[in-house]
Amino acid sequence: MPAGVESMFSAKETPWHKIGNVTEGALTSSEAIEKAGLDWTVSIRGLATFQEDNNTDVSSLIDVPDHYATVRDTDNAVLGVVGNRYTPIQNIECFDFLDTVLDDSEAKYETAGSLYGGKIVWMLINLGKDVVVGEDRTVPYLLLTNSHDGSTAIKGMTTPIRVVCANTLSLALKDNVTSFGFRHTNNVHNKITQARKLLEINYKYIDNFQEEVEKLIEQHVERDDYFKILDETFPMVYPNEENTNALQVQRAEFARSQITQLFELTEFDEQRYSAWAVLNAISNFEQWHAPIRKYKRDEAIAMRTIKGTQSPMTDKAYSMIKELVWKY
Repeated sequence: MPAGVESMFSAKETPWHKIGNVTEGALTSSEAIEKAGLDWTVSIRGLATFQEDNNTDVSSLIDVPDHYATVRDTDNAVLGVVGNRYTPIQNIECFDFLDTVLDDSEAKYETAGSLYGGKIVWMLINLGKDVVVGEDRTVPYLLLTNSHDGSTAIKGMTTPIRVVCANTLSLALKDNVTSFGFRHTNNVHNKITQARKLLEINYKYIDNFQEEVEKLIEQHVERDDYFKILDETFPMVYPNEENTNALQVQRAEFARSQITQLFELTEFDEQRYSAWAVLNAISNFEQWHAPIRKYKRDEAIAMRTIKGTQSPMTDKAYSMIKELVWKY
């Protein structure tokens, strides 16, 4: 099991950054939770600190007001410190509503796990409606996350993964919502029913995503426009510039060389020199080739997706494509 990734299970091929253990068959949420090792609960416990009496040098224990620890009951691990409005949402509570949501669809549970010692719990659902253009296939997923340290809301988000390179490529499509979230508060249980809208939101996004991919493949990108995009996303660094060093120059040259190679040698001939090829070249480099600390690499990549920060340069390239080369 990869370091830092506490537990996870996977049905079929591991879809989310190749993290997981393979299992067979469709799963209910309770089966998924058990297989992923998420069948533990969290409780709220009071915090206390020592206060020293300067006159007697005797310390006494005093309560910390309005702050509490979230603790995993199975091993008493402290997952976070929260305020008095925080209501813990147990893993089984967070995910069990999905059974009802998925009953009438082709979607199914595929991967689940925890990050950072159980502070973040996530589940990935295959929506059962692939985006296929020629030989290129993208599998749309619904990623649901919950935190036990109060750092993030319960959130569901559209997470399309391109099969040929395992890139996560969420385009910011006009008039489309790609995420749904709400905070841990006392009334959060009442809001869970709203998450059923997630499926409708995701299927609408998939249809529009398919149309956008088809247009991007049809759109040829001229050489000058390609380098304008590259210069804005991964600019050149010159050795005679102020406050630059040899390593920065080397990294810039490496990035530009790798991206250009990925762009020119795209996996499918019909996509060569297209806007779609530009996006995937930058996305491929940004997610898989760009320097990243090896320590807890898998967790870092996963958290980028959860926070929506995995591909800022890809997002920038997409905006530039619409400005520079859009012909419709």
